[in-house]
Amino acid sequence: MEKCCATSRVVLIHIAVLLLAGALFAPTALAGHSPNNQTLQGTVTSAGHGLASYQVSLYGNFIQSGPPWMLLGSATTDNSGHFTISYTTDSSWNQDQPVLFVEATQGPAVLASVIGIGLNAPASVVVNELTTVATVNAYAQFIGSSSIQGNFYGMRNAFSMAGNLADPVSGNVGIVLSSTPNGTETSTNATFNSLSNVVAACVANSSNCAALISAATPTGQPPPANVLQALANVVNYPSYPGFPNNNLDPLFVLSQADPYYQPALTSRPTSWLLFLKITGGFYSQQDGGNLMNGPGAFAVDSQGFVWMDNNFVPASPQQYACAGNRVMKFTPSGASAPGSPYVGGGISGSGWGTFVDPSDNVWVTNFGFQDTPCENLPVRAPHNAISEFNSAGVALSPSQGFTNGNMSWPMGAALDRSGNIWIANCGNDTVTRYAGGNPANASSIALGPSASPNNPQIKPFGVAVDGLGNVWITNNRASTVSILSPQGTVIKTIPSIYQGTTIITHPIGNATDIEGNVWVANSDYLDSPCPTNNDIGTAQNPSLTLFLKDTQEPYPGSPFAGGGLKLPWGILVDGKDTVWAFNFGQVKLGQLTPIPNGISRFCGYNTAMCPAGLQTGDPISPASGYLSNAFARITGGAVDPSGNIWMTGNWKLDADPFMNPGGNSIVIAIGAAGPLQTPIIGPPVPF
Repeated sequence: MEKCCATSRVVLIHIAVLLLAGALFAPTALAGHSPNNQTLQGTVTSAGHGLASYQVSLYGNFIQSGPPWMLLGSATTDNSGHFTISYTTDSSWNQDQPVLFVEATQGPAVLASVIGIGLNAPASVVVNELTTVATVNAYAQFIGSSSIQGNFYGMRNAFSMAGNLADPVSGNVGIVLSSTPNGTETSTNATFNSLSNVVAACVANSSNCAALISAATPTGQPPPANVLQALANVVNYPSYPGFPNNNLDPLFVLSQADPYYQPALTSRPTSWLLFLKITGGFYSQQDGGNLMNGPGAFAVDSQGFVWMDNNFVPASPQQYACAGNRVMKFTPSGASAPGSPYVGGGISGSGWGTFVDPSDNVWVTNFGFQDTPCENLPVRAPHNAISEFNSAGVALSPSQGFTNGNMSWPMGAALDRSGNIWIANCGNDTVTRYAGGNPANASSIALGPSASPNNPQIKPFGVAVDGLGNVWITNNRASTVSILSPQGTVIKTIPSIYQGTTIITHPIGNATDIEGNVWVANSDYLDSPCPTNNDIGTAQNPSLTLFLKDTQEPYPGSPFAGGGLKLPWGILVDGKDTVWAFNFGQVKLGQLTPIPNGISRFCGYNTAMCPAGLQTGDPISPASGYLSNAFARITGGAVDPSGNIWMTGNWKLDADPFMNPGGNSIVIAIGAAGPLQTPIIGPPVPF
């Protein structure tokens, strides 16, 4: 299996008992508060049958104050699997709102459920394989051998994500996972059921628990201490060596031992990650009533709410799509935030430059995406602005957006830790700098002599700030990378060929790692339409290149390939220094049978975080990538404080590039990545 390492955290939330079967602590009440008696009733079941003589414990995770982990009560199930636990609450619960977990154990088998937060917790629950898999996936990045160490928002937000997968009250599959656009329309529900069948096999036979522990032991690492940690390892290391051969992986074999939950997988997956599809409602059909059309990029605020820009106005696949006029905000569970989507502030065909500042205001560049016929309409996009909204979605920029600084087809954008905003202008080969984040302090920096608004030759695209405060710009058409000082002086332009090796080919996204180095995604294809795109590449050699911040030279062995790279667009580095690349997918468009798309994962600069034996730049994902039929063509992604990866469905797999190519969905890989402190400004900071 792949190998990952647990991350440390600012706020330590010790939940050792959740993982250690049979570990008991004496219940206590918080001092100085009047207690109130409460009762939790429930049933522990496996494959639909009640489980007798299971030890059941209710724990409260007090994040704000008081004991970080506290046994509230315990019981033993009767012959039907029923239990009743009496516990006390007090006035502090109104403020602390502890996260509540139930654990049921017998021998090596462990079932669990995160059931609620504070006084809003239900009075009756079902604990089974479905709630176990939902809880472990949502909290995968926080589970260790004897405790969970999680950040404040990551722990709180993971509860709502678990609820998407399983309902703690009924014990059934959650309505989000079981319904359109998920349900039978993607393989995610079947993957979830197969993982639940793995747990059912363990409950039925202790030898299957041993097999699960063995299957979930990373190469060169000690075995997990218990079933819950084993399931968390499956999320952290979701693929097995040798794929794709004809041998069944050990988890798939276990999933067929007692396949009670259906529908389930009929063949091994490329990974065991759960990819939840979100459209903004319980629908898949694309039309003018959709929430999104052409989602482009994400940014996460300090509380884990996720902002997203949008290329086009919603339309059916048979209509032209003009420049999008909304920006969206999602709750940590993937639901639309109150009032979202938001309009105004100059939003017009926003593309790929989205970030959140320290005040939780969101900034979005307006590239002006639109189908060609829209260019002759009064609503045509002007291609020259950046918009700003506050955390409530109120536009802070004027109706035309901020246009200062010679902006032209602005694409990537970023904020540095000194408060300066940097915008890559694809349309005129310049970079706009807002000193101190103030549009009134705008300057325009030329990256070459060809700064023509009608025929740009460099096409600045991605923006990343390294560990020294220098700004790295990917030049999409020129196949170069420019480096600017914090004051805006061009320090260096890195050519496409370095010491006889081609290291940059039609680059798009770039991202800084934890150490402050810079990764670049080489599409080997895209020539961004700002406005012309007649210089596309072959797409035969997609790759990633790592540049060191100190020497500004490529890391030995760059560029790196494999891992399922197929026209990589966006790229990020998570809290474990793992590199994730988001693939736009195969070049051929309009095909009758869309080619499945996926994401790619690579060993980062810190090899201590990599699977055993892998070095910097080695692919972690299999040769296919992590595939899912939930994916469309992906342009970007972001990691939230719970470790979920949010990914765009920017274009349909079988898109017509001339008539509404936009996709109408996003996908969340639940618990897949090392959590990050948000918003991300400069190099990412793990917990």
